[in-house]
Amino acid sequence: MTSIDQAASSSRDIQTHKKDIRRIAVQTRRAAKKTETDNLKLKLLNVFCSFASDILPGAFNITNRPLVAAAYMADASEIDPSQILSYLRDTGWQTALPCIEDDASLSFRAWQFGDALAIGKYDMQEPASEAAIVIPDLVIAPLLAFDRQGNRLGRGGGYYDRALKTLRAQGQVLVVGIGFDAQLFEKVPHEQHDEKLDFALTPSGVHEFEAA
Repeated sequence: MTSIDQAASSSRDIQTHKKDIRRIAVQTRRAAKKTETDNLKLKLLNVFCSFASDILPGAFNITNRPLVAAAYMADASEIDPSQILSYLRDTGWQTALPCIEDDASLSFRAWQFGDALAIGKYDMQEPASEAAIVIPDLVIAPLLAFDRQGNRLGRGGGYYDRALKTLRAQGQVLVVGIGFDAQLFEKVPHEQHDEKLDFALTPSGVHEFEAA
């Protein structure tokens, strides 16, 4: 077997492993969502507030404009970041949400509570098409699973990986995954194109990775 054949075989093995883990992670997240009480949401918010106080002030060297933070609107099984978005807006950040564009790229468009939302691909709630595209300094990313090396498993479309690679090539961006504690897996399979998290936040605390 040539090195090219070996690489192709290895890639197929990883893809198969990802599919297996993704099936487990989907069920794990759905089960965890049932535990998302107001108290758990408050725990996650408190973890984020401590993170914002301890980590974020030293993470950026920007003084000529408001910092931009992008999160997401939670679907039926994702942990809800709405209180985090509100906190960021109240503390002076410009907020944004992801949007899948016509060319299948993932952008981030300005949005705050009260602004219009549209239904996009995969039934995602997105900002209206006239909302301005912004470049986030902080991306709060959804996930299906993550591990202690900062590997993130998403839905499988690669939208976040491509967007994060572009953002990181353009300059400084901090990538923070949020999820339930049950979404921490022993090992998440990853490939060269997969973008790692800098941090992950769960209701029990902050997980910091080498990418940070």
